[in-house]
Amino acid sequence: MTAVLILMVIFGGIALITYVDNVTKAQKRAGQLPPPPASALPGTPAHALAAPAPEAAQGAGVEALILCLPEPARNDAWTLLCSVADAQREGQPDTRTAYLLAQTREAYLPDTLRAYFNLTEGARRTLSAQGQPPELLLGEQLRLMDDGVREALRHDHATADRLLSQGRFLRERFGPVTSGAGGSELALPDGPARSEL
Repeated sequence: MTAVLILMVIFGGIALITYVDNVTKAQKRAGQLPPPPASALPGTPAHALAAPAPEAAQGAGVEALILCLPEPARNDAWTLLCSVADAQREGQPDTRTAYLLAQTREAYLPDTLRAYFNLTEGARRTLSAQGQPPELLLGEQLRLMDDGVREALRHDHATADRLLSQGRFLRERFGPVTSGAGGSELALPDGPARSEL
């Protein structure tokens, strides 16, 4: 049974690779994918050449930068940006989380993408020679930001504080009534305590 499952996985992988290759070829024939430039250096990945010029990367918004990324970094960056936007729109997180979300959207993510796009060919070759391809480094940095945002949202202290505050309020408002020095108080079964005259 295990051998059958292993064979199924192997043949499924081969079928997937063939499918992706055929789709890519069909898109190239249909003109949907631009051909790689003629000046491409041997061994240079095509997606590295598709990066915008450093001048364009400096003034571009985060969304425009994300659109220029190679896959899977593009998908990872969109996921991160959407998580941040959703969290900012959904409610009022605590101050620390709100600051982290704003900084991620306005500084951390754009700065990371600009650093990637501003790499020169020499820097790319140096990083690759050191066993740290730029795409791998970018993916790690996007995952670090995503993990940080998820962790901050998981520990949203403002929501917990609101629930605890509401509990204290309700205990004060509807908790057991004791007799005070100014007169006796009665707790009515269906309502708040009333003072006797």
